[in-house]
Amino acid sequence: MTEFAESFDPLGAHLHDPYPFYAEARRTEPVFWSPRLRAWVVTRFADVDAILKDPAGFSSSNSLRPVRDLYPATLAALADGYPPTPDHITSDGDVHRRFRAPYAKRLTLATVKTLEPDIRARAAALVRTYTGGDVVAGFASPLPAHTAALVFGIATADVETARRGSEALFSLGSADLTEDGEAAAARDAVALQRLIAGYVRQRHADPKDDLISDVVAALAPGELTFDREAEVVQTLCSTLGAGHITTTDTIGNALRVFLRHPDQWDLLRRRPDLGSNAVEEVLRFESPVPTIFRRATRAASLGGVEIPADADVLLVFASANRDEGRYPDPDRFDVTRTPSRHFGFGAGPHTCVGAPMARVQARVALGLLLERLPELRPTPGRPVTLKTTLNVRGPRTLHLSG
Repeated sequence: MTEFAESFDPLGAHLHDPYPFYAEARRTEPVFWSPRLRAWVVTRFADVDAILKDPAGFSSSNSLRPVRDLYPATLAALADGYPPTPDHITSDGDVHRRFRAPYAKRLTLATVKTLEPDIRARAAALVRTYTGGDVVAGFASPLPAHTAALVFGIATADVETARRGSEALFSLGSADLTEDGEAAAARDAVALQRLIAGYVRQRHADPKDDLISDVVAALAPGELTFDREAEVVQTLCSTLGAGHITTTDTIGNALRVFLRHPDQWDLLRRRPDLGSNAVEEVLRFESPVPTIFRRATRAASLGGVEIPADADVLLVFASANRDEGRYPDPDRFDVTRTPSRHFGFGAGPHTCVGAPMARVQARVALGLLLERLPELRPTPGRPVTLKTTLNVRGPRTLHLSG
């Protein structure tokens, strides 16, 4: 292990700007062992792609595993909820296909097209009331949270509990929280489980035309046993979080990048036809899902390095999306770049099932913000703060002048 590899600190020194480190890694140690993460780190596009195309050789069972052991207080709080079970993010093969099927059936392009007027109306209402300040709290987070609620069938009164709980769920083990902060996140995650469990029981007794009903019908036909209920609650909670958090981060990342590249904001204002291009470039340039874990099911050779069986492997989408072997001038943000395949929403069997919905929301959001904030300006004295997490990347706060 080299000093370079040992220095990798994605939640500390390399949180705000990891890209110079990744570029050096691609040049010198494209696959290296990280003692901080207890995993092999993979940084080149071709190697990441090869792993994602080999789900038999690299299992998804540990996709969201903690970067360190959870505090005892956190484990005690989680014990008040449902026991952990696999879901469509942390399963393989036939089990994964069974979990994924009801989401894929509902979250089609046709559904997205049908929902776009509602998304646009909600986004327009948020833009009208936004007068400056933290755009994450005022716009980027409420829009996908309410869209997810609409799709899942969650009442407006429950949206805040769902949003807070799903964000807490994704921070557990992935963020460098204090002991008290981690336990609080666990309590919020359990509150989400209880909320969703209530909906599961309701929909089992009286199905509606919504995603929760679809998932209940597919995964818990017949009697709703505790084990089936736990399974359904787990998959709904994780999918809800993945759906709105990645969209929030896509919108937030877009604004953060455009603040650093005002010429591109001006170009997009003049050329609104580049909206879809701009979303794809944001997804490539600042991936909302920067990393994800896999576990080697057998020994493998990768980038000239021998990976032992049962080893954890961290796929760095954020690095692969700036691989100079794949993208010309990869560190240049350019909304006119011809879109090509990237890992903004993963790839392979586990490609984000809600990606079409996220893309539409991001495109609609940027179009309306261009009208509301033609001169995109940060609020003086209010620096951007980033989430201190490994598996999602985006601003925690981003203050704009209205």
